[in-house]
Amino acid sequence: MAKCSFLKAAGLVGAAIGSLSLLLTTAAFAQAGSAAQGIQLSPSIIELNAQPGGTYVLTVEATNVTAGDLNYKISTDDFTAKDETGAPSILQTSSLPPQVSVRTWVSSVPAFNLLSHQSGKVTFRVTVPTNAEPGGHYGVLDFSGTEPKVNGTGVGLSASAGTLLLVKVAGDIQEKAEFASFYTASSSKVTNFFETAPVNFVTRIQNTGNIHVKPFGFIEVKNMFGSTVATLPVNVTKSNVLPNSIRRFDNSFAGNMFGPYTATVTLGYGTQGEVIMASTTFWVIPYRLIGTILLVLAFVLFILRRLLKAYNKRVIKKFQNIQKQNTQQKNESKKTKR
Repeated sequence: MAKCSFLKAAGLVGAAIGSLSLLLTTAAFAQAGSAAQGIQLSPSIIELNAQPGGTYVLTVEATNVTAGDLNYKISTDDFTAKDETGAPSILQTSSLPPQVSVRTWVSSVPAFNLLSHQSGKVTFRVTVPTNAEPGGHYGVLDFSGTEPKVNGTGVGLSASAGTLLLVKVAGDIQEKAEFASFYTASSSKVTNFFETAPVNFVTRIQNTGNIHVKPFGFIEVKNMFGSTVATLPVNVTKSNVLPNSIRRFDNSFAGNMFGPYTATVTLGYGTQGEVIMASTTFWVIPYRLIGTILLVLAFVLFILRRLLKAYNKRVIKKFQNIQKQNTQQKNESKKTKR
């Protein structure tokens, strides 16, 4: 109960003071892409709490970090989760309806030019339809730049990067997450039996609500005596799980282990501090080591048995020799007396 209370409190505080950022990999994609492709955008993620029918003015600062002048064009696309790693999937040919698609909410932005290492601010409007569906809507502002004039070789500078746009439309917001699965694995193979550590823990969270959630918590590993041998934090980067998607979180423990164990994952999420839990059991048995030890013991016992048998044989033979000598001495003594 104390853990649940802690998670609920942490969830409420986190919701009050922290913004709901996109998946960590999405942020890294935007930031790393900006630097690598010759354009830097700030911010790389824009989060907007919006009302149906509202209009909002937003600004992005673009910096040309190439050695030449570039002309920029801006387009808007929807995106969703690509896979369980959290990588974004850009929907360049999105056909989502206007009440869902962020692409149709963003005003067109005229092309502009930036000199080498020059910065400029780009302003655009987001107009939310009055019939927009409540919950999360996700888009990307794609900045693509090319040289104004390409030399005779046909080779010129280019740049491309995107700012991610997360829009939370007010209304019937449903924050709901559940475990798709929680299991142990070895080398990407699901198993509950391990010869040695490390033991890998896979937590798969499914978002069945209409807004992205940010589950966080810990995995507690206990041995057969009920003692806690490890506490592993889950989603320390506070990455999000998008609606209608599954996000995978991986943990690993490489301590000294032997016997049966129970792993329990406890996660909190949402503005109301919801808590979900799941458990699994597994064994760590170094059967090869145990087999080797048993073979060595069997060999040692075999040798000891042979040595003991040889020793007993020697003792018996020695005893028989002594008896034989005593008998001979007695016979000789009798002959002498006669």
